[in-house]
Amino acid sequence: MEPCNDSKLKHGNIDYFYKDFESFGRYQLIQFFLICLPLFVISMMHVNYVFVAEEVKYRPVINRSTYSFHGKILHSCQPWKATIVGSIHNAGMIVSMSFTGWIADKIGRKPTIIICSVGGVIGLIKLFVKHYYVYIAVEFLESVIASGLYTVAVVLMIEVGGTSKRVMTGVIFSYAVYVGEIVFSLIALGFQYWKYMLLAVYSPMILFTFYFYILGESTRWQILRGKIDEAKATLILIAKLNKIHIDADTIKKLDDQELRAKLNIEKQTQKESFSVIIQSKEIMMRLFVTSFCFFTSSFLYYGLIVHSVYLPGNKYINFILSSLTSFPGEVIAFFMFDRVGRRLGLQFGYIASALFLIAQNFTPESILWLKVLLFCLGKMGVVVCFTGIYTYSLELFPTSVRGSLLGVGNTVARIGSMLAPLTPFMILDVPALPFILFSTTALISATLLFFTPETKTLPLFDTSVDTQCC
Repeated sequence: MEPCNDSKLKHGNIDYFYKDFESFGRYQLIQFFLICLPLFVISMMHVNYVFVAEEVKYRPVINRSTYSFHGKILHSCQPWKATIVGSIHNAGMIVSMSFTGWIADKIGRKPTIIICSVGGVIGLIKLFVKHYYVYIAVEFLESVIASGLYTVAVVLMIEVGGTSKRVMTGVIFSYAVYVGEIVFSLIALGFQYWKYMLLAVYSPMILFTFYFYILGESTRWQILRGKIDEAKATLILIAKLNKIHIDADTIKKLDDQELRAKLNIEKQTQKESFSVIIQSKEIMMRLFVTSFCFFTSSFLYYGLIVHSVYLPGNKYINFILSSLTSFPGEVIAFFMFDRVGRRLGLQFGYIASALFLIAQNFTPESILWLKVLLFCLGKMGVVVCFTGIYTYSLELFPTSVRGSLLGVGNTVARIGSMLAPLTPFMILDVPALPFILFSTTALISATLLFFTPETKTLPLFDTSVDTQCC
């Protein structure tokens, strides 16, 4: 490859000069790996209550009750307390999602990821807790600190990965979460003692303090915030690791306008306020639709996680099977969103999930294999949607407020995940009611998506003005 120099910049070949920076190379691979590690750990933190706080059938005076936290300190006549643990955790996620995106937009993606990743270590306090209400207080606090990682991690991955890898980025992000869930189910199956489970999940989080030295920042965010020198340093590192034939001096000589022009952000010379965003009917409509889709995806996904242990058969095996369906679901999402588009792919996923869940609900328990199969297929449809709505939302919103608006969507999603652990109570009165609710919300989401545009071939927006053109 011919080395680039100043003359190419001066003759208007900025796009040619930067073409290699959009390619997925060693730098992007390293950054994706670094981002996925805390996602992997936080996902285990997010589902550990399924087994750690599960209901047991004996009273706490029996020695075997140390199997779970619930069995250790709760009476079997209070099963609602075990269910509340999951809802409290997801309530913490609501609080976390409401401000983490804003923080990431203000101070940067990198420091926010580090705060969330290391902060989760507070969960180790639960090892020494002997009272229920103290336990759920710690559960809430750890969730508030750590759960925002979901928002900021996917934003940084999208901005680091480049335009051509947006769907792949969503798939990799989701795989990190699913692997964490499966690994935790294996940990639970192996240890079957709640303190060992917690030690395995929370102890590694302290290692993420080293991310101050090895994790990179988003170049787009740096330029938008006027941190031009830092952006140039990042570009120099990308060129070095990806073996791009551009010398550091050439990058250092670029002025602000040339950097902004490449990322199509030359219009934004000052920060956009939220009042400007709220006045945009187009953005508000996109926010409403995506927020409801986030709610639906989270309500179904975590609702099915909880209900997987109520299926006939071994609860650990059913949980693992339910988690394993996420992998083919991501493969389907990858090809579907690239070929048929984001919006149509989401609609297909919601409708398919609704049909499978209704079918499994009316399948007799005597046909165990069919009931579990239909349940897993319904879960697979939800996986397609959960991956898709992250990618779709990131493409619908401008860079100036992408983290904040994605945080709004994630906040609404956590309302769904907070309600999901409560749905088993409905089985006592109307066994079919949880799955009727799951299917109904899925069908409503599929309908609302008609009010948003297809983003498959569109560039990433940087300002609210850009969204008005599509």
